[in-house]
Amino acid sequence: MVETATHAATRTSRAVAQPAEQTPLDELKASLRKLLATLMDRAFGLALDKVEVLAGKLDEVAARGGLGLNALLGGVRASLQGRNPVWGAIKGAVAAMSPAAKAALIVALVLALLLLPLTVVLLLLVLIAVAVWAAVRAGSR
Repeated sequence: MVETATHAATRTSRAVAQPAEQTPLDELKASLRKLLATLMDRAFGLALDKVEVLAGKLDEVAARGGLGLNALLGGVRASLQGRNPVWGAIKGAVAAMSPAAKAALIVALVLALLLLPLTVVLLLLVLIAVAVWAAVRAGSR
């Protein structure tokens, strides 16, 4: 009997200490809310990380410019001004080059100009050889 009275007193004190006990459904709802909040937080965190990576790449492209981007912008700018877009693209691409790349381009152009006569002579020799070969082949038939 004493145990029953003690047990009843304990239940009564618990009821006084916790006047509104949560039902399992309420606990489930609260847990689902916490889970949803955590999932949203992580999803937004991942999305924010991806946006930051993309922004970093765009900043890098804007800082370096890039040949293709500058050529495109130079061509569009020249086209809007009524000039030749090809020359605008070339100017835009050259403007985006580093000094070393510009020096290499100049060396290549000078070398091409110096070797142009040699290239023309070699091309003429090849054409003469093809013409002689065709004549010999036609004569042997």
